[in-house]
Amino acid sequence: MSQSPPSLNRRKFLQATIVSSTVLGTTSTATASQSHGSSHYTLEQDGKCIPIEPLSKGLPVKKFYDFRTPFTHPSSFRYASFGTTNLQQKNTSILFLYEGPKGLSLVVVHDKKGVGSGGAVTFRITNLPADGDIAVKDDKYPLQTNYDQWNLSKYRNSDGKKVATLEASWAHGKKRTDGMAYRGLGDDFEFTINPEFNQKAILSNDTHGEIKRWEVLSGDINNPTRTKLNMNKPVTILSGSCQPKTTTQQTTKTTQTTQTKTSSNQATTTEKQATKSTNNNQSVFGQLWNDVSSAFHSIESFFTSLF
Repeated sequence: MSQSPPSLNRRKFLQATIVSSTVLGTTSTATASQSHGSSHYTLEQDGKCIPIEPLSKGLPVKKFYDFRTPFTHPSSFRYASFGTTNLQQKNTSILFLYEGPKGLSLVVVHDKKGVGSGGAVTFRITNLPADGDIAVKDDKYPLQTNYDQWNLSKYRNSDGKKVATLEASWAHGKKRTDGMAYRGLGDDFEFTINPEFNQKAILSNDTHGEIKRWEVLSGDINNPTRTKLNMNKPVTILSGSCQPKTTTQQTTKTTQTTQTKTSSNQATTTEKQATKSTNNNQSVFGQLWNDVSSAFHSIESFFTSLF
């Protein structure tokens, strides 16, 4: 008995199946790519969201910071952080999250030991976790030349949550550093730093230096990513990721619409629409279409031999 060629409906079914499978597979890959590399922490400033990853060296933050004065052991007349030397930049204030064996900390270092010009800075940090504490005060030593001011208050906010506010003011001379470490951020937090540099700082009359740049550091402690910040705008640091530009729901909805249109048209129209869709979405489907077409013809030949 002679076999009749496959009907148009069978061709339409095969094409719709192949196109739908390809679209779904590509959607899964795109979604995975979007979620890969997301950060658990972010910094927001002036409408911009910056993913940040904590630096880590396996040491408690106090030992990592390694603040030295003539009254510490080891001692130094630099009155500076020795543990963050490789991260410091001349006339630059840096901040970053640090992951140590006793938890997550906010670390701030102003200027670079041995070469900086000095400077004055005031940070008012609101909504800090109240369970945290100031692990490092740079400077803190029993002499009248220690001008730095520290004011930490803990209270309950309007939602009844216990939080802390820290106002720190620094003034340091040339070739020294200032800074701090606040340890105990926990896993869920959102605090804001309101900065005042140089002439805006409370202790601006106690130094002649100038801080010229503000940066947030992220990632590898030996080669961190540095992002410049606006010295006149507050920053908010929080647990959580930046919102993606394209959501999985939007991608899925587009895929379903494509499948519906494909199954309702004839084989020739379907092929033209798929080609048009390929042109409009070249970055996603362009490299796949030739392989899909080849696979379709192979499957069509197989079913032709059956029917």
